[in-house]
Amino acid sequence: MFQQAQRDGRFFVVSPDSALPGRCVKCNADCSAFQVLRKISTLSAWYPLFSSAGWNAHCADDLPIHIPYGLCLRHRLERLARALVIAIFSLGAILCFTFFNANPKLSPTIDLLAIMLPFPLLTTALTIRPVLRPRRVHHGLAWFTGAGDAFLESLPELNAEPEDTVEALAA
Repeated sequence: MFQQAQRDGRFFVVSPDSALPGRCVKCNADCSAFQVLRKISTLSAWYPLFSSAGWNAHCADDLPIHIPYGLCLRHRLERLARALVIAIFSLGAILCFTFFNANPKLSPTIDLLAIMLPFPLLTTALTIRPVLRPRRVHHGLAWFTGAGDAFLESLPELNAEPEDTVEALAA
């Protein structure tokens, strides 16, 4: 296993003992102060079903992958704004529904809002994705998307040989 995060094309690859650099994963700006923690499991999704039958016994040693990654101020604010939009739509939908149930003789506007506010809430919740999205977990390694091009370019290639090995082979 490796200690440093690496890239594999448009993905970056980490293991349970990897550490990401202290830079924003979106724009590669320095941001060593703020860390967001993402945790994924390396166990198969079918593990609870088949573990009692003795299958997937080789997965028991796999560890969850904790990925602390950095975000610059701009991307932290964007992440917070997404959560705030969902919270506002949720609160509005709850209030309209409460007013609708408390007094059914209120204006048709409250009725319409009680019916219509869940739609932008659902749309917002479905279109907002997490910053880092796992695409594949295999043998204790996780492949993620969501990182910016500048951040990916700063990481070494996954299967690239170290320069010392290439120079020794050339000599």
